[in-house]
Amino acid sequence: MPASAAERRDRAPLDRERVVRAAVGIADAEGAGALSMRNLARHLGYEVMSLYNHVANKDQLLALMVDEVAGEMVTPDPDIAPLEAVRTLAVSMHDVLVRHPWAPELWQRQFPGSHRVRLMEDLLRLFAESGLADDLAHHGFHAVTNHVLGYTIQQLDMASSFPAEDAEAIARDFVATLSADEHPHMIAHVHEHLSGNTTPSFALVLDLILDGLVRLDAER
Repeated sequence: MPASAAERRDRAPLDRERVVRAAVGIADAEGAGALSMRNLARHLGYEVMSLYNHVANKDQLLALMVDEVAGEMVTPDPDIAPLEAVRTLAVSMHDVLVRHPWAPELWQRQFPGSHRVRLMEDLLRLFAESGLADDLAHHGFHAVTNHVLGYTIQQLDMASSFPAEDAEAIARDFVATLSADEHPHMIAHVHEHLSGNTTPSFALVLDLILDGLVRLDAER
């Protein structure tokens, strides 16, 4: 239903920032697949054509949304050591992407905006300042970013496929299909999860990457 004259007078004016933030809110609540220009316009109280004064199309909107998410990632303290700063950035990337579960899948599909370019520049600079050999700094940048994205995508997929309230029953049903003689290690592994003796491995693997780069550099 079209907005009344009074509603049109009372609503906040549109700008690109407001459009993008509203789109991020819809994606956070319902997933990026639920986002359309039409329902975004309805959410903002405008006709859909009004959005095109601020974004060219949905593809540009998605790129701006990903960049908005990148803007939430922390800037490390300039006084800490470069590889410690890399770790801080990587942990922040993971935490932010978990808060916006639609964003990891879009991260590599969208051309980087200003926030994401700054993030990449910061990581590249920190690796360059770390004292690692140039080739190890290059590989380190890719290893850390690939770990963040790959781990986060798998974590989110597991959470959506096996909701916490169903996970124990699903795991026990799975174990019941296994032979104790043929798969003793798999059964023990699942029971470790069921007993709560495991913790998320994101930080552990991140530290292994960074420590491994330092070790490789020292062995040259």
